[in-house]
Amino acid sequence: MKNLIIPIILLLITGNVCAYSAEIVYPKSNNTIINSPRTFFIGSESPYKELKINGQKVDIHSSGGFWHTVDLKEGDNLFNIENGTETKVYKICRQQTSMNTAKEPEEKLYNTPIEVKTLYNNIPLRATPIDFGINRLQHFSKGIKFKVIGEKGEFYKVQLGRDDFAWIEKSSVAVTDNPDFTPAKIQSYTYTEYSNKRIFAIKLNKKTPYILSDNNGLDLVIYNVEGFPYNKYEFHITDNGKRAGFNSYYKDDNELIIEVRNFEPIKKSHPLNEIKIIIDPGHGSREYGAIGCLGDKEKDINLAIALKLEDKLKKSGAQVLMTRNDDSEISLHDRVKFANKNEAQIFVSIHNNALPDILADKKRSGTEVYYFYPQSRILAKSILNSITAEMNLNNNGIKQQSFAVIRNTYCLSILIEIAYIINPDDNAKLLDEKFQEGIADSIVHGLENYLNDVQQ
Repeated sequence: MKNLIIPIILLLITGNVCAYSAEIVYPKSNNTIINSPRTFFIGSESPYKELKINGQKVDIHSSGGFWHTVDLKEGDNLFNIENGTETKVYKICRQQTSMNTAKEPEEKLYNTPIEVKTLYNNIPLRATPIDFGINRLQHFSKGIKFKVIGEKGEFYKVQLGRDDFAWIEKSSVAVTDNPDFTPAKIQSYTYTEYSNKRIFAIKLNKKTPYILSDNNGLDLVIYNVEGFPYNKYEFHITDNGKRAGFNSYYKDDNELIIEVRNFEPIKKSHPLNEIKIIIDPGHGSREYGAIGCLGDKEKDINLAIALKLEDKLKKSGAQVLMTRNDDSEISLHDRVKFANKNEAQIFVSIHNNALPDILADKKRSGTEVYYFYPQSRILAKSILNSITAEMNLNNNGIKQQSFAVIRNTYCLSILIEIAYIINPDDNAKLLDEKFQEGIADSIVHGLENYLNDVQQ
């Protein structure tokens, strides 16, 4: 029978009764395969016991959580886990690395160009012939045609302007029977301004590729257009980057719509008043996310913090909607669709961090905030600085990344990795309700600081 030890300090942190006998959370099972030169053991044990893995002492946090890095040789690796009263043996297999590496495909240029059209919606046009999110230039709906001049591996090389090229996945397009490379013609242009958005409408005689980039303002380039240098129409929308999101799409009548959302006048005394915010608690249901040292699930902590944030934002006057408010399973697509349908101005996705096996020796702690579009960078920085300063967490910086929920939303969008759930110290904090309240408060303050700055 296993010995049951219930540290009082753990009860104070979690309010739960836990049994300790070197409970291993990761690796998820004995006799597992991990193809990495290193990994870690994460789990719980009584802080009053001495725990060793292959003779090495393991540091145990006062909460009972531990994180211990081990190296893996190729083949079977045996680990003796001892706590003074019992010994467990874990086997981890690291498969032998194959010396046969795939040869990078060569770029091939066609003697005669072909024409392709997109098969479905949200097709990415990329700067490089690789499936890497940060290299996305634009997303296109079904039926947009491209001139293809070559290929590389699973990608077509498309010609946009005279000296402008990009890449599109072969599987997302179909070759047309009757290619037509004649330039498009601009037939009309209209501009309409509302209290909370501006709409630019450019009517063409056919749908032609374009790129709308987010820099210091918005830069629009419509390619293969008659009557302009190098057959491309260029347009700059000035807004100093202080906008509440943007979107672009073709209507059925070949009219290109550029929609730029603005913040209505913001009161410094109540900056969040009437601001529409979507809170997105990461994961849910069968998708646990990362697992903490004590067996707690990231999805539950994300939701706990998100619900507290919802309450505080509503009290500050914001219009708040949740992608989930219970243990529901919501797809990434549906989270994005929900935000866009409700015309959110700000989208905040709540997560907690982990590490891959290859970085097991980098025992990280603290907060980082992700954005995709440059327009969200200042918001990301404001919230990161607020969280780390108020909650005394390590500031790991803001990072640009192509996560689906911040790439496909038409508003200011950020994803917060509040802390490292696999780090025993961070893990203990995340289970503390007062800490969760503090995180929610600091996010509110970061939003307020950002919105007050928008008006300057």
